[in-house]
Amino acid sequence: MPSTYATRAVTFLKFAALVGIVAWLVSTFPRKDAEFLFSQKKNWLLLSQSLSFVLIAHLVSYWRWQILVNALNVPMRLLEAIRLGFLGTLLNQVSFGAVGGDLFKAIEAARRTNTRRTEVVASVLVDRAMGLLGLLVVASIGLSLASELSPRLLTIKWAAISFAGAALLFILAIVCCGKFVSFGWLGKIPWIGHTMYRLANACMIFQGRPRLVGEILGASMCVHFCMTVSCYLISASIYDSHPTMLEHFMTIPPAMAAATLPLTPGGIGVQEAAISRLFLELPEIPSGYSALIMATLFRLFLMVVPLIGAVYYFSGIGKSKSAM
Repeated sequence: MPSTYATRAVTFLKFAALVGIVAWLVSTFPRKDAEFLFSQKKNWLLLSQSLSFVLIAHLVSYWRWQILVNALNVPMRLLEAIRLGFLGTLLNQVSFGAVGGDLFKAIEAARRTNTRRTEVVASVLVDRAMGLLGLLVVASIGLSLASELSPRLLTIKWAAISFAGAALLFILAIVCCGKFVSFGWLGKIPWIGHTMYRLANACMIFQGRPRLVGEILGASMCVHFCMTVSCYLISASIYDSHPTMLEHFMTIPPAMAAATLPLTPGGIGVQEAAISRLFLELPEIPSGYSALIMATLFRLFLMVVPLIGAVYYFSGIGKSKSAM
């Protein structure tokens, strides 16, 4: 019973955080910016290109997951990976943080195999971890290319470099020395030992496979490159004078990292607040430019993709007719 109350309390606090952040965003959204958003002439070609980059980013992330699943000797076609990927993206919009929907994707994928369910679930965890690593690498590169950084951005830069460097060294150790590590002792743990053993082995997927690491990390960086370019195109579509592409790479990846925190459904509010705050750290912002308007349109595109995915998922396209 106490655990039930604790769970309800945490859920209540998270919803309260969502309401508070969204209320703060609405209260701080300048009326003139809202009027500008509706009245300003827009470049619809650039906006359509921006939406295309968001869609491409999602498709690349689904392909990345398929590579991981296949590397675990679980057969999965690309169309099936896209179906389940869209399911996870759709449910991310109603789960806390930007990763909650992956749980449902893992469950649905695991139902399609009778002997490799643990490995399929592990692949989702590894996929998300590699996605976050790609985000840190892109953020590190973007911030390192800047000639001038505020103290806050400088702190974020070295934090991103430190975490990304440590993760890359860890993966390198797995690639080079993973064969010398044994998890046989996990199998001796009562009740959960066998499952923990299989999970640990699945996480060693990169053992002796540097090419696989390159493919997964490259795909992860491509995802966040596309997302950042999408934000730049939004800025260019509604403002004649706007931050440069490099300035978008200095701010968007760190803000997207903040959105992965399990605070609100889909990271709504957290990402927009982070984008608005980090753009204020730039040395010079063009007069009249509002990062909040850009972030709002970007959020709209992030919500359009799951709608496209819902149609694709429930249409049954790519659905396996038999268990894998």
